[in-house]
Amino acid sequence: MSTSQSRLAASVPGRLRIRQGAADPAQLGHWQTELTAWPEVQSTRLNPEARSLIVHYRIAQCDQAEMESRVLTLCNRPQQSESQNAQAQARHPPEAVTTQAPRPVKRVHRAAWRRRANRGAKIAALVALPVSIALVYAGNKRLHAATGWLFVAALSVHLAIHRRNVFH
Repeated sequence: MSTSQSRLAASVPGRLRIRQGAADPAQLGHWQTELTAWPEVQSTRLNPEARSLIVHYRIAQCDQAEMESRVLTLCNRPQQSESQNAQAQARHPPEAVTTQAPRPVKRVHRAAWRRRANRGAKIAALVALPVSIALVYAGNKRLHAATGWLFVAALSVHLAIHRRNVFH
């Protein structure tokens, strides 16, 4: 049985949340046990009601993209029986489990691009709105309209990036 429904729900440097769509609490507990054995993991917290697992890690030992990749690799690998787990651990000592997993370059690149685009859109919106309001009082209708449209465009970019959260 595959656990392909795991996804990264939130991630900031030093903390990430993995959400599992149809996981049983035992599987989440198994992941929690494995993650607490990793040297860079400071703490984990299980939330069975939300079917999620929060991981706090040391960013000095493992950067955000690497930790995301490693945790998703752990959570999305096929489940094994206890005898298969024992055989795998006999072949690969626990140190081998903590080696760096290959990074999903495309996903990391896309997330970085979205963060940069969203940051630029928020800055543009925060600058354009007060400037547009000030131009109303200055009596310059043409620049007021231009900065108003800049605000609308920046807001549209922000909403497009966060469409899943806004229109859910």
